[in-house]
Amino acid sequence: MVTVNYNYAPYLEDCMSSIINQRGFDRVDYVVMDGGSTDDSVPIIEGHADKLHHWQSESDDGMYHAIESGFSKSNAEVMGWLNSDDMLAPWAMQTALDIFDQLPDVKWITSRYPMQARKDGLVMKADFVPGVDQWGFYNGEHIKSSGLPTSGWIVQDSTFWRRSLWEEVGGAFDHSLSMACDFELWARFIEKTDCYIVPVPLGIYRFQGDNKAVVGRDAYRDECVKVLQRYTPIIPEDLDRLGERVFAKHLNALGFGHLVDSARSPKYKSVVFSHADERYHIVES
Repeated sequence: MVTVNYNYAPYLEDCMSSIINQRGFDRVDYVVMDGGSTDDSVPIIEGHADKLHHWQSESDDGMYHAIESGFSKSNAEVMGWLNSDDMLAPWAMQTALDIFDQLPDVKWITSRYPMQARKDGLVMKADFVPGVDQWGFYNGEHIKSSGLPTSGWIVQDSTFWRRSLWEEVGGAFDHSLSMACDFELWARFIEKTDCYIVPVPLGIYRFQGDNKAVVGRDAYRDECVKVLQRYTPIIPEDLDRLGERVFAKHLNALGFGHLVDSARSPKYKSVVFSHADERYHIVES
């Protein structure tokens, strides 16, 4: 697995420790890309240098250029990145590695329960993403703050994928966008293959007041809409259908799928661990 860090802040030590102390870290190429910070970032990075596959501190062309460059420093098959104010749940890497090891058909995963933390890093809530499917994604189901029925954001710190999928969709971000390059990447991913939901928290998004996606929430949302307009001319294609599907997904994920007309229920895929054989299995809901 290659994990890339970018965007340094006062929370860097928490972020790096959350990665380095992971079970499964022995299989991780940890790459740190610093944009030439003049604060205390470099001493913190140097303090962990013996655990890093690569690190650098120099000016760059922005966050997504740097992350892209960081990915090129390793040929590890599983990929993900973490901004320095965020953290991983202690089991995240081993969970992702086990899923990709055991299920060759799974190309990308995201958590059903992306977590949020307050400034001091204490987790204050877990959001709920019941499932992801292509129709719902392209019709705005994963854009919050748009007034549409929503199943929540596919959160970057809770999402991992295979390098083969990254290369299949071009091996690069869309640099015509300034904020929603992660969302645009998900759009290309889901055009190629299903996104699988993992029913445990994986990442922790820290609300610290200056988060790019929070400060520029409306601009980020508008870029997401712009991305979706490449795939469908009207968002949503059918508002009533979108609302029904979101409601059905929530009922299904909460164990009330028997209350939903199966003909009208959206299909999505998840992975679940079985204690019987101690392996992950694909489940279609």
